[in-house]
This record gives sequence, C-alpha cells and structure tokens, in this order.
Amino acid sequence: MKGIQNKEQALEIIKARLKPGRLAHSIAVAEAAKELAARYGADTEKAELAGLLHDIMKGAPPEEQLQWASKSAIMIDNAEKENGQLLHAPAGEAYLRTTYGIEDEDLLMAVRFHTTGRAGMSKLEQIIYLADMISRDRKFPGVELIREAAQKSLKEGVLTGLKATLTKLQKNGEAIHPRSEEAYAEFLKG
Repeated sequence: MKGIQNKEQALEIIKARLKPGRLAHSIAVAEAAKELAARYGADTEKAELAGLLHDIMKGAPPEEQLQWASKSAIMIDNAEKENGQLLHAPAGEAYLRTTYGIEDEDLLMAVRFHTTGRAGMSKLEQIIYLADMISRDRKFPGVELIREAAQKSLKEGVLTGLKATLTKLQKNGEAIHPRSEEAYAEFLKG
C-alpha cells in the first residue's frame, strides 16, 4: 500500500485534519477495530489503519467533501450528497485514493461504507462498521447491546448495529439509506 504505510503515518495525517474530539474518536475506533480483527481472524494492522482513517474527511466543509467525491470516479447518490453524516465516507475514500495513492480496495471500501454498510461487506468492512459503533467513546442508548452482540460473533454485532441504526432513523423520521436496508436484509438471511 503506497502513501500511508503504518499507523504512525496515519496518526500524523489525522492529527493535522481532525479536531481533538474526532481525533480521539478515530483512535478509539482503531483500537476497537484491532480488537475485533484479532477476535475474528482479520489483519489487525489493516483494521487499525482503517479505523484511524475512517473519518478523515468528517471535519471538512460539505463543499470540500463534494469536491473530493466529484473529482474521483466514485459514484455518490443523492442521499450522500444531502446528508453530511454520510458524505464524509465517499469523500474519505476519494481523498485517500487521490491524495495518498492508497490502492488497497478492502481498506478503501471499509472507509467508504462505514456509515451505511452494504450488502456483501468484507470482513474488514464489517469490522470498521461495527468498531465505529462500539468504540469506547460511544455512549448512546443501546450501545451495550451492540457491544455484547459483537462479543458473540461479528455477524451478530453487525446485525444488531444495523437494526439499532434502522430503528433510530425510523423513530426519528429520518431517511434510511437503501444500502443499510440491503445490508440488514442480507444479515437477517444469514
């Protein structure tokens, strides 16, 4: 992987881009991702790196996020364009691909789909999706249930996380991204 070779380089990059609270969150996600990877037989170094980098564009203004996503070949949909909680993910993939020449598709897809999930997620994508929800800094109602499910199996953790997200969005009258629904349906089928 060219561009960013290790966690020390990733830390320097995110320290320059992220506010202290987001930086602390990214470090916590990296720790959770490394633990999940060790538990479920994935590459711990890659999981830690993806955890550090997953929110690299989170603090960027929406216009900058759109510019990054638009300059690349990444297709972004209307839901991502209109929702700041989603746009940073494809922008992050584009930024890492373009600025740092990262070619590891699994890592890039883990960054790309960490907010919505998707059907056909790789093990690393599942780990980053779940680590982002259960990192030690997360305090939302129901997080303990997701953490407990994550201890049982990766599938159980992701399924519980997806269900919690869909329930929360539905309860709040917010739009649900079709990828999240597709991921949930796939995980339900097993």
